[in-house]
Amino acid sequence: MASATQDANSAGLRVVQHGRIAEVVIDRPPVNALARATYRELTTVFDGFRHRDDISAVILTGAGDRAFCGGRDIKDLQVERSQPPTVDVGDPLRLAREAFWSVRRCAVPVICAVNGAAVGAGMALVAVSDIALASDTATFALTEIDVGVLGGASFAQWMIGPAKARRMFYTAERVTASEIYRRGGLESICSPGDLMAEARSLAETIASKDPTAIRMAKASMLRTDSLPLEAAYQTEQDYTQHLSAHGASAQLIAGFGR
Repeated sequence: MASATQDANSAGLRVVQHGRIAEVVIDRPPVNALARATYRELTTVFDGFRHRDDISAVILTGAGDRAFCGGRDIKDLQVERSQPPTVDVGDPLRLAREAFWSVRRCAVPVICAVNGAAVGAGMALVAVSDIALASDTATFALTEIDVGVLGGASFAQWMIGPAKARRMFYTAERVTASEIYRRGGLESICSPGDLMAEARSLAETIASKDPTAIRMAKASMLRTDSLPLEAAYQTEQDYTQHLSAHGASAQLIAGFGR
């Protein structure tokens, strides 16, 4: 059974809890584009999981079957540009960065279920998730150049390598989920009807693990994913030492040794 839904109103974000799993749904018709309020709410929600010991995994997806996330809401951006400068005048794009980093640094693993088009900022949200699954009808694109802005290429390079990322960045062409999967940017692809079932099954497997171990595993991955191998493994060993002192881990180790 799901718990009560948290509705972020104009931000277009819904959060529903199923056991130890939280589902975060971007719900801003027609294409789930991100407004300033959405960026703020994403940051609030994902940062908030650090203080939720009842959550061990998160699924991030979009409402409907047309788009996972259509990128930045252009109408909202035009309104922003027409308003007088605010306190963020020196760094007006800060909200987007904070939202992306809140997903990447979420205290528990984030599974992204890409149910439709992932465009611009939408592709960035896929990249900063821990594991990404996609419908075989999903597409990916960096269309910023067509509307006079830039962004997203660094996320695409991280997902699929520099050559394909450059082509997407310069051409704004749409790329199929199967092509992103072939290049290692997705863990799996499936039919639209099976997407949420696969995401929930994976989330349930993660959520079945010891909650402290999962959080320390996520912290370890964040610390090591940009380190050289030797430093990364030593960091993992440090986390292992901390985790092995935890009560549940000590019991598991003792049981395994019998």
